[in-house]
Amino acid sequence: MSTAPVRPRTLTEALRALTPDRLTGVVARRMDLAYPVPRDMAELATRSTTATSVGRAMDQLNAWLRVVAEALASLPDPTSVDAVAALLPQPQALVAEAVEELRSQALVWGEDDQLHLVRSVRETFEPYPGGLAPPSARPLAADDIRRRLAECGPDIRPVLDRLLYSPTGAVRQADRVISVAAARTPVEQLLARQLLRPVDADTVMLPREVAWELRGARFREDEVPATSPEVTGVPRTSVMVDRAAAGAGFGVLHDVELLARTVESTPHRLLRTGGLSARDVTALARALGSDVPHAVFVVECAAAAGLVATGGGVLLPTSDYDRWLTQDGATRWRTLAEAWLGAERLFSRSAESAAHALGPEAEATAAPALRRTVLDLAWGAGTGTVVELPSLAAATAWHRPRLTRGPLSPETLVEWTWREGAWLGLVALGAVSSFVGVLLEGQMRDDLAALFPEPVEQIIIQADLTAVAPGPLAHTVAADLHLLADQESRGGGGVYRFSAGSVRRAFDLGWSAAEIHDWLDRHSSTGVPQPLAYLVDDVARRHGTIRVGPAGSFLRADDQAQLAALLAHPQAASLGLRTVAPGLVIAAVEEHELVALLREVGLTPAVEDAQGQVLSAPPQQRAPRQRPEVRPATPSAAEVTAAVLAAERSHPARRRRSGPSTEESLDRLRTATAEATPVRVAYVDPAGVVTERELSPLDVGSGTVRAVDRANAQIVTIPLSRISSVTPVTPGR
Repeated sequence: MSTAPVRPRTLTEALRALTPDRLTGVVARRMDLAYPVPRDMAELATRSTTATSVGRAMDQLNAWLRVVAEALASLPDPTSVDAVAALLPQPQALVAEAVEELRSQALVWGEDDQLHLVRSVRETFEPYPGGLAPPSARPLAADDIRRRLAECGPDIRPVLDRLLYSPTGAVRQADRVISVAAARTPVEQLLARQLLRPVDADTVMLPREVAWELRGARFREDEVPATSPEVTGVPRTSVMVDRAAAGAGFGVLHDVELLARTVESTPHRLLRTGGLSARDVTALARALGSDVPHAVFVVECAAAAGLVATGGGVLLPTSDYDRWLTQDGATRWRTLAEAWLGAERLFSRSAESAAHALGPEAEATAAPALRRTVLDLAWGAGTGTVVELPSLAAATAWHRPRLTRGPLSPETLVEWTWREGAWLGLVALGAVSSFVGVLLEGQMRDDLAALFPEPVEQIIIQADLTAVAPGPLAHTVAADLHLLADQESRGGGGVYRFSAGSVRRAFDLGWSAAEIHDWLDRHSSTGVPQPLAYLVDDVARRHGTIRVGPAGSFLRADDQAQLAALLAHPQAASLGLRTVAPGLVIAAVEEHELVALLREVGLTPAVEDAQGQVLSAPPQQRAPRQRPEVRPATPSAAEVTAAVLAAERSHPARRRRSGPSTEESLDRLRTATAEATPVRVAYVDPAGVVTERELSPLDVGSGTVRAVDRANAQIVTIPLSRISSVTPVTPGR
């Protein structure tokens, strides 16, 4: 005699019935369940039904799967594939495939003819999934609906259209009794013919069957396709695109270096909200030779990579930036690109009005998933494809409807992502570059790494006091050259101009004339022109003829004429300057204020310490290193499955003794309520005594279950938290 397979009664039993491979597939789709590793199958099932875990799973559903889930939520529990297919305009085979995908994510369980939607999923679409009211206790037949609608006047249509996809509306005295003869207004005509039904004294509802008839059997107002819209575009030569992309990628490396030098030399204090002021961002844009949105992107990208951070309320480079500078171009690019991909911020949002770079307005936990979706779809279109952004936006909205639903349209989000990708080199000449594959796959190709230019250490110094870098400079050479000269043009190389002020910076930091001449000799491929050598020597002769030290501060000089001119300066009195000895003047202000005045009047002082020694270069200012959050390694889906199955095999007796989980008990109570079947409930009564009763549940909700005690026909109410087990009653016992 053949025995029919036992149907699972709970999600836990449904998971236990899965093969190891299918269970591994469930965990792989819901990796938030992997850590910490569930102790057994019951814990895995319970954790998979929490609102947080279900919310993550729902975020990953495409538009078609969400429609199928919503259709399931609009039907009584349990339901069937046939019932779901009857609501949707797609072939039943596609509906069955979608149900299977939801089942593989543990959002639905049960056989095709007895499907159960996880409670947290159902709550996602409440109160009216699909904009439909709950099934009516006494539904009207289709012929009756059409006849009663024909009896009403044409002015009822605006009322019905208002309620067609949102079934409730506010009406005063909705529960009053109205006859057909006495009905005058459109609402009264509908209420009199039961085409609207009162919910309470102030609310009416459009019955489910009436809405279905008026919709023409449409579950949604806008039809959702079962397959993704195609990403369209025209091809370009991929080699040309990749070369242009490498140029853009190298450009952003240069921008980050220029940003770091700028914030190190000029204080950029953050606002109380945490962002940079609009004035500072505008100044950064001028320094970068770009516009505000690009400057904001550079700041946000550098901060996401940990290359700049806040130190004492001021934006500064970090020690990670110094290490980053020593790496090759391809590695530095990957650091920035991966930081952009994983940042939980919408960088371009910071460039909008009323927002600030690094401010809280750009925070968005869904940003990494959105960027990855856009890149995946663009990469699928093929390298070198000039993607049509409207098609990319439509495909992104289909694949991630939850991520693109909000105040920002999918078109805006995709446009921002595409623009930022162009700044990073993921997009070039409007086309998808091969660097997208590098970012998604996590492995740099040798041919792409070779597109980043090798750094050079030689410069071409010209007689007009300019120097030309024929390529990207090694970071140590670039740092020294930025100290000795001012950069006049940006790019892979750049043009730099020497001046008395720029050379003086080196002397201020402790360089000697001999060291400057030696550096120029070593790094000039054309020799040092005479005008530059004269400039260095001239600044050296004048530098340090006046020395400033602490006292408030003091000043001493051999040239009495210089001292007399200084004491006659209009600001001398405000600084408290006065002569205390021949060649010695003291001031009531700090050294840096005195030095600023001396430079303003055209002098070049040297600063010395309390022992009279000329100060060497001060240490670079660096923000504290941003320590990344240390997360334990997440086990693989296969490892989680093996651990759960091992626990199930090792403790079968404990599983039987411990009974079902709270979620299982709740599911059994709901099933018994829906099917009007008795259950045996064990619980702890108010006196603390363990009690067991055979009950017929009436309803479950608000943390309690109401049921009829079959032994004495009394109605009892039991808190769910006190129930230890729920078991079905075998018929005939």
